[in-house]
Amino acid sequence: MDLPPIYIPKKRRAEEISKLEIQRDELEDNLKRTRKKLRAHGSFNAEFWSAAADVESTILKKTRIVSEISLSEFPGDASEWERTEEARRLFEQIRAQKHRVASFQSQSAKLSLSKPRRSLRESFMKLFTTSPVGLGIKTGAGARDGHIQSNFRSGLIRDYQSMHSDGMHAWCPILGDYYPSRAMTAAHIFSYKHGQSTMDSIFGKMRPPQLFSSKNGLLIHSEIEQVLDAGVLVIVPDLPEKPTSAMLCSWTDSEVREFRVRIIDSQWDRLDEGIFGISGLKWRDLDNRKVQFRGTFRPAARFLYFHYCLQVLRRAWRAGPGQKAVFSLTDELGKPFWGTPGRYIAGNMLKAFCEELGHDCDGLMIGASRRRGRRSALLDAATAQIAEKANKMDQNEGEDGDDDEQEEEEEEEEWGRDEIEFIE
Repeated sequence: MDLPPIYIPKKRRAEEISKLEIQRDELEDNLKRTRKKLRAHGSFNAEFWSAAADVESTILKKTRIVSEISLSEFPGDASEWERTEEARRLFEQIRAQKHRVASFQSQSAKLSLSKPRRSLRESFMKLFTTSPVGLGIKTGAGARDGHIQSNFRSGLIRDYQSMHSDGMHAWCPILGDYYPSRAMTAAHIFSYKHGQSTMDSIFGKMRPPQLFSSKNGLLIHSEIEQVLDAGVLVIVPDLPEKPTSAMLCSWTDSEVREFRVRIIDSQWDRLDEGIFGISGLKWRDLDNRKVQFRGTFRPAARFLYFHYCLQVLRRAWRAGPGQKAVFSLTDELGKPFWGTPGRYIAGNMLKAFCEELGHDCDGLMIGASRRRGRRSALLDAATAQIAEKANKMDQNEGEDGDDDEQEEEEEEEEWGRDEIEFIE
């Protein structure tokens, strides 16, 4: 099967582009007004989420117009445009926004019929209102406490033995070398803004909580961090070409697990570019490269598996209407990118995730646990994270100086910035 149908933009004549630009600007002005009204709303009830769905629908209309402008200004034909990075970003953005519209409508319908538990209502609200590229409503999540983030970074440096003896450089396990510590990012694998309640929903409750644990983070070069959430690179178990059952069990049971980097998007247009001035090293060279940790501490496989699922979805959603959307979970030799079984994520959540991909991806069920949770939790969290990244260009053009944007500029980059939970 292919992915669900996507909006197919039309190539317009030159004289029509100016009309599209006027429509785009009118929608942007309308969005500014309606977002302000939502911010002033006194209650996050069914009426609020119905209005939020209308706002997100307007964002979706704007993105579709932007895609038509982009195609119309492109010198080649539609099939060539679909392979450009801008087009792929727009396809991904449209799919994420369509899911958000459906999510808001569903939340409104459920709230009109029943009163959800407070924790579920609160975490849903925090996810979809705190994003500066979403509804942009401050609900108390705010920026990370500087002390907490500082402790998180210090914990990563300590646990992964990252700091050089000179105190000025830190080790990047992806690149396998030391870099000035100011260039290194303390990156969450499962975004802190998804919140502890969402982490518990997807993975099950853990004691102590692991949202700010070193198990949920890596200290990596900032350039690497940006690409790790672009649907290009994943971190997967380091296994032989043809592992036996004993080898798989050995990796699963090991306290010190090894990982490697894999490239899952062979169409990415930067694969043959050099990596920020590192002599001779291109992005393509990271494929199959072992992650080189300094000590015995490792990130939790369940969080890396979440990241893997998210990048698979990003990769699939970037496919254009004229492209074959089927995405293989194996490399060119037929070896699975993630080859070890594990009880990482509730099985019904992974099943719903696979259904959204719209093609045979049963291979993802290798990470299913027997636990059950809210069926759409994994997909909702992934969509929120994707929507954030996909809208970054709009944000940069964007809104005139909201407090949310100012807070974001003060924060370190991380793998996603929103949080989510829906009512049952």
